[in-house]
Amino acid sequence: MNYHALRIGALFLLTILSYGFYNAYLPITDPVESNYVLSAITMLKHNSWISPMIYDQVWYDKPPLTYWALMITYKLFGISDFTSRIPNTLVAGASVALMYHLVYRIKESVHLAVASSILLLSALQFWYISHAVITDGFLFFFSLAVFGYSYLAFTNNDKSSMVKAYGAAALSVITKGPIGILLPGLILLLFVCMRWITLRENPNYSITKDLKLLFNPLGIFVFILLAAPWYIAMYSIHGEQFISGFLGLHNVDRALVSEHPKFNVWYYYLIIVPLALLPWTPAVIYRLKGIDWKDNFDLLGIIWFITIVLFYSLVATKYITYTLPAIIPCIIWGAETIINLLNKNNKTFKYILTIPFGIYCTIFMIAIFRTPELSPVPLIVTGLVMGLLLKVTRHFVKSNLHLTIYLIAPVILLYTAVTITVPPILLNQSGLQFKPYIETSNQNTYIYGTYYTSILYYTKTTPTQVFVHTTDDPRWTEGKALMPTIKKDEFYQIVPNESSAVIIVPNKYGKNFIESPAYPLVKEIGKTQSTRIYRVIGQKVCVTNPNKLENL
Repeated sequence: MNYHALRIGALFLLTILSYGFYNAYLPITDPVESNYVLSAITMLKHNSWISPMIYDQVWYDKPPLTYWALMITYKLFGISDFTSRIPNTLVAGASVALMYHLVYRIKESVHLAVASSILLLSALQFWYISHAVITDGFLFFFSLAVFGYSYLAFTNNDKSSMVKAYGAAALSVITKGPIGILLPGLILLLFVCMRWITLRENPNYSITKDLKLLFNPLGIFVFILLAAPWYIAMYSIHGEQFISGFLGLHNVDRALVSEHPKFNVWYYYLIIVPLALLPWTPAVIYRLKGIDWKDNFDLLGIIWFITIVLFYSLVATKYITYTLPAIIPCIIWGAETIINLLNKNNKTFKYILTIPFGIYCTIFMIAIFRTPELSPVPLIVTGLVMGLLLKVTRHFVKSNLHLTIYLIAPVILLYTAVTITVPPILLNQSGLQFKPYIETSNQNTYIYGTYYTSILYYTKTTPTQVFVHTTDDPRWTEGKALMPTIKKDEFYQIVPNESSAVIIVPNKYGKNFIESPAYPLVKEIGKTQSTRIYRVIGQKVCVTNPNKLENL
């Protein structure tokens, strides 16, 4: 029996079943998820498999691979919240399975390979991103392939592995853009240079051989074969608009000019990365003190990690998802720590395992007090089950046979509790919360100061954004705002003629709206945790409560 294939299949199924749990109850959120979902729906509507579209217009935000995955899923299973999350759930399962396969080939240890897969499956940021409808899950999968296969190429002088790495880089470019080849290329160039520095005295080492491996002609051909056709097609169809929109605005400008200036601080990823690795951050830190710069894996891993974190720290636009590929070597280092401590029956293990769970539970309990929608019941039940499970298995911890159960069960239980609890929180970030108000009106819908793309997904109604003000660079509002918009002065003029129109006002713009000329012409018809909803009545409303600004 091929146990290797069986383990790959088991890890894949474990991931998609645990990650797919409750997905049907997770609403599509704004502003990111809804863009991908609506783009795929719009592309299907226009049968546009080359040009990404949204609001019936071509837009150049991302290459098409994620859209293609959604389009195929919608074709096969229909459009719903659950089917929208199928592609990322499947690619998460593929990533966990690939982690096992690559670590098994790199380290030649079944236990380490299984542990690495489990740590990846249970890492906080990987769990989050694999539940979200975004491109980063696909990018992580291809980045993992580049990392693993390029390492195997250099250590085994394996040209076929380098071809596979080039193929994965090509698919990264179709997922995220040129960064899919530029960043791995830079990392591998630095790796070759560092290998030369550390191994140049070794008579068996040849930098020429490394460079021939890196610039493998067949690999380059495969990369061009896979990556070039879409770019060529887009340029032939859209010409300069594609160059300035995709390569200019969404790549070069995004790197040089912050899309969200408040997050553009040098220490941003120094906070994000340790959180991303939870609950295994202590295990990774414990292993870092034993880094061996002369070991090929440690050398590639540290260059990979530092380069990715440093690169995105220097880039002006920052998102919490950008540095996800940086955790790849960290996950394997963390697994090495767990295995070594277990084999030595080291008491440090219990602190490495229990402290992060304590942090998890503390964060969640604080969130409960700050967010009324959260219920403590799932967490309490999970805590009791986790305690019982750890008590039952403590006698078997020395046995590697029970390593899988001991490591994964508590995390899956905790994530299950969180998944059941978060839908009310996601609802506050989704247009689904406005569906009852919009469906009972056959008039226009306006959103004051911001935009909820998912309103169109849930109601088939295209709202109009009332553009109030922004501190962002103008190129972002001009280059990314393809939805219908109207300036606030023009909006104030047309409100008297918009009888029965619905106006959604996020709380952050509540005071601004109440002080506007539109406010006396509307009546509040509802509110959510994050907004208030008004209907235009076409005549002035007598405000009997002058303190209505409270609680906004």
